[in-house]
Amino acid sequence: MLKFSLPTALAAALLGLIACAPAAETPKDSAKPGTTSKANLAQKPDLGPKPDFDVAAMDSLLSKAISSGEHVGASALIYDEGHTVYTGTFGMADRERDYAVEMDTVWRIYSMTKPVTAVLIMDLQEDGLLDLNDPVSKYIPELANMQVATLGEDGRPVFTPQVTPMTLKDLMLHRAGMGYGIFGDINAVETAYGAAKLFEPSETLDVKMQKLSQLPLLVQPGEGWYYSYSIDVLGRVAEVVTEKSLGELFKERIFDPLEMTETSFRVSADQKSRFATNYFLNETGEYIVAEDSQTSPFLDNNAFESGGGGLVSTLPDFAKFAQMMLDGGIYNGHRVLDAATVKEMMSDQMDPDDKFLFPWLGGETNASFGYGGSVQIRTNPTQEATQGKAEGQWGWGGAARTNFWIDPKNDAFGIIMLQYFGQADPELHDRFQALAYAQTRDDKDVAAD
Repeated sequence: MLKFSLPTALAAALLGLIACAPAAETPKDSAKPGTTSKANLAQKPDLGPKPDFDVAAMDSLLSKAISSGEHVGASALIYDEGHTVYTGTFGMADRERDYAVEMDTVWRIYSMTKPVTAVLIMDLQEDGLLDLNDPVSKYIPELANMQVATLGEDGRPVFTPQVTPMTLKDLMLHRAGMGYGIFGDINAVETAYGAAKLFEPSETLDVKMQKLSQLPLLVQPGEGWYYSYSIDVLGRVAEVVTEKSLGELFKERIFDPLEMTETSFRVSADQKSRFATNYFLNETGEYIVAEDSQTSPFLDNNAFESGGGGLVSTLPDFAKFAQMMLDGGIYNGHRVLDAATVKEMMSDQMDPDDKFLFPWLGGETNASFGYGGSVQIRTNPTQEATQGKAEGQWGWGGAARTNFWIDPKNDAFGIIMLQYFGQADPELHDRFQALAYAQTRDDKDVAAD
């Protein structure tokens, strides 16, 4: 799967060396030093007529994916030129209880949390509380001790100090050299991260950082993109600089301003009956229950607030976040980020010599990485027609097969919610995005001729 790996013989040696450790703010609408107050907003011009959209074609695509047994349930939304042009719900949110997918179904969005954390970090930078060029050790000193692990000629692990200290920017770009611990034994460092149990729900982020400091790095910071635990580290950085929990920060700086009342690290009592069950698609094509909606850990008041993958949300709620990003940082009269910051986030931030050590980006994907999501830096006719990929799109997905993208050039975005684990990304993602792009691209009439 990977273009880069360490000898698996290193895993046992690393595991033997790992010691897991024990367990007044400026309002957003106030002027910041050297900036214009975010309360002084220029409203968007009056919206034009609602664009045409082939609702029947999208309904047919999604309903067939359910009726054929390809998926258990789905919901989707398309936004174009200032209007929601499509919404649809299909199938079951909880098959065992016969609960249908509705617009207010609550989904585990997992790594779609990462763009939210990236927005928070950029917001804190705008307020002068941190800088992406800062070393991570400025906020979490123990992470300066993390060393790169390789296997020596004698078969024993060799640890090399960080040549250049990892920065907050390295964390944002998954190039800090960290592993993740969710991919199994694909290399020795991943094995070590998995054994450290960095996702233990009863532990706070500060405890996680103590554990992390005892783990090795896969490569030197800045050497390449490897999907990692680094966004969870950024969540802890945010807590350190504000002396607030990540959940409090999300609520105050993002969710309340965007009126995102359904998005949180925990499923509330009034959401419980609307919470989707998470399934697992096995090798025979059968969906089995992976996590029951009514006994899920998301119902508990766990201490761990994961900036890398801990949120639940609804389709309409997450659409508010996407609309804010599409509209350059503003939603319903409230500015969350400056427009220049949003543009920066949705631009390629990788250096020309950076390697992609995971096959999701780079090469034939024609995609690179910005802050919080992938950026389509080029495309080709096949990608456009079969995947809906267009230059300039920014977005990311979640492990349970939720996905979103923003298309600034065509003033559009799309979101699709599924809920299952599987070995590969669903083909439905591509079919959905391809049809949405064909309908929302500004030159669609010319393209159809």
